[in-house]
Amino acid sequence: MIPRVIRTLLPSIDRSARASLAAQIADFYSERIAEAGLRPGDRLPPIRQVADGCEVTRATVAEAYRLLAGRGLVESVVGRGTTVLPEAAAASSRPDDLAAVGDSLSPYARAALRQTREMPGAPPVPAGRALVANFAELAPDGDLYPVDDWRTAMDAVLRRDGGGLLGYGHATQGLPELRALLAERWHDQQRPVGADDILVTAGAQQALDLVLRTFCAPGDEVVVTTPSYHQMSGLLRAHGLDVHAVPFGPQGLDLPRLEQLLQRPNVRLLYLMPTFHNPTGQSLGLQERRDLVRLLATTSVPVVEDEYQSALRFRGEPLPSLRSLDERDLTVTVATTSKDLFPALRLGWVMGSPGLLAPMTAVKRFMDLETSVLLQAALVEFVQRGSLDRHLEAMRHELRARHASLQAACREHLPAGCRVSDPDGGFVAWLELPEAGQGELLAELALERGVRVVPGRVFDLHGRPSRGVRLSLTRADAEQITAGMRVLGECIRELLASPLAVRPFL
Repeated sequence: MIPRVIRTLLPSIDRSARASLAAQIADFYSERIAEAGLRPGDRLPPIRQVADGCEVTRATVAEAYRLLAGRGLVESVVGRGTTVLPEAAAASSRPDDLAAVGDSLSPYARAALRQTREMPGAPPVPAGRALVANFAELAPDGDLYPVDDWRTAMDAVLRRDGGGLLGYGHATQGLPELRALLAERWHDQQRPVGADDILVTAGAQQALDLVLRTFCAPGDEVVVTTPSYHQMSGLLRAHGLDVHAVPFGPQGLDLPRLEQLLQRPNVRLLYLMPTFHNPTGQSLGLQERRDLVRLLATTSVPVVEDEYQSALRFRGEPLPSLRSLDERDLTVTVATTSKDLFPALRLGWVMGSPGLLAPMTAVKRFMDLETSVLLQAALVEFVQRGSLDRHLEAMRHELRARHASLQAACREHLPAGCRVSDPDGGFVAWLELPEAGQGELLAELALERGVRVVPGRVFDLHGRPSRGVRLSLTRADAEQITAGMRVLGECIRELLASPLAVRPFL
């Protein structure tokens, strides 16, 4: 039998939906397969036809077809197109993991699984397309990891006390030596930090989870910024918390809106990234921090400040932490080694008063007993040998050069009406176009030309169309930054000249 080629079956796209465009296209064809509108052996419409009909890029359609292949529904063969597989109908009608297990999962597990599935990301460059610049990844560049120095530190502690470090350390709060070192290094003239003010965790993500378990219960409300760190949004929803957003833009934090939200009786926590914010790279200035703390003084709402890359400041003087300014003693600071050293270390910490850390430590004990004693001891050795300071200095030097290249390339290649942030440190900057929704269009168009960026809707609490994209400089050197911004500039000019650039969002 000759396969049917289904040329007229095109999905409708909702650009205001939380689901990505690729996911919407994949879901449409998945449903048609389940309903037998598409039968085994049928060929899906050609990628170019779907792209033209839906007003999306071919890279978006290719990603949708890749998602369908991952679900076991279709097979793509060069020269033959994308064909529905014989077992597709059964695969598309099978209950998903949530339905299959019925009521046996906890609400937390169900929410976490759902959030993991729905979390958008940046698709890879289409097959056959050369990568020009990768502005999508936030993980540090593996070529810059201090592998030899870390191996030296690890060997030293194993030779000195291998037997003791490979057992249980019985130190849920963390090795005293590491906590003392971290306290000494956390320079804050407003408020000194002691070893008892630090709880060592398995990365910043566990630290954030501990904060939520300590302060919040399902049904409570939490305030975040928009845009904001998308992994935190998923974590909040997994905990069954209601989330409200306060705008954080070029003019800073919307304090009047924040004041309104903090008056809500069920608000139990405020989450902020005051330094080198993800995804914008912005920082709250000194006066903004003082105004914020003055506003908080009238409330009893705890604050968690996420300082995930504050050690990577390459310009200007460090600003006082919110914790040091908060006389209520209701602010905790979360930090990590994942960005300024390497993610595999999985070491982070929470700074707060002993009264706040005591319940967190108790919760952590029943989660994992303690963070790896071996890795903590190796980090102490690494710091005492001066290896961390040398590595950080090299990182700051490299980031200074990469941000300078970004700003120069933006001045040369971006058209009028665009704006890019100019952080004093960290990995990220924020490129903003004139109209909402143009960030997503830019991400799609740039991907087809070998440049990866993360569209702003990923960082919006409700997945709404954004005018911005995040530019991460972890995987792009000066040459790649210049080449990538040249491509983005060309894409933006095409978008601004096209009558379709904003029409879907009016």
